[in-house]
Amino acid sequence: MNYIALLLCIGFVLFIFQTLFFFLCLKWLKSGKTKRDKEFAILDAERGQLIEIQSALTHEVSQAKKLASDTLNKLMVIGSEAHAEWEDVTKKINSVLIEVDKHSEIILEANISNLNMRSMALEKIMKDAEILNEKLLISSKKAQKILKLFDSSVPPEEIFKEIQNEKYLDAKKLLLEGVEASEVVKRLGMSMTEVLLLSSYI
Repeated sequence: MNYIALLLCIGFVLFIFQTLFFFLCLKWLKSGKTKRDKEFAILDAERGQLIEIQSALTHEVSQAKKLASDTLNKLMVIGSEAHAEWEDVTKKINSVLIEVDKHSEIILEANISNLNMRSMALEKIMKDAEILNEKLLISSKKAQKILKLFDSSVPPEEIFKEIQNEKYLDAKKLLLEGVEASEVVKRLGMSMTEVLLLSSYI
């Protein structure tokens, strides 16, 4: 009897332990399921957030691409306009430079022509002045000789001889300078025979 009672007690205790173990397993499974459901809910929420972030990023990338495309188109238009303006400005500058070059050449040619004309006029004036100076010297000498005629202290023969000698000297000088014989005759009032005779000794 005691042995049977002991077995019954042991069986009852084992049954109680088994029951407790079963309830603990059920509780653990239930808590695990709840925990798993919570984790799945968290994962679903995170996945939803990731989907939203991905959608937002896709939208932002699309907007950025559109903005970049619009900016590129605007830059191309601006670049095309700037290039056209640069070509237009370059053409205008080249045209102005050509016109300036033409006007500069015209002005330079005109100045050179005026300078040549002035130089020729100055040479003519200097030549005329030189001739006039020679004539004045000759006239002055003639006047001095005429004044000597009124000087009673100087013999007339000496005066005429001096006049004649000076004429010959002046004629010789003019002939040496290359003046034509006819011009010497006009300037000094000598005869052509005298001038030609004098030129034969030069």
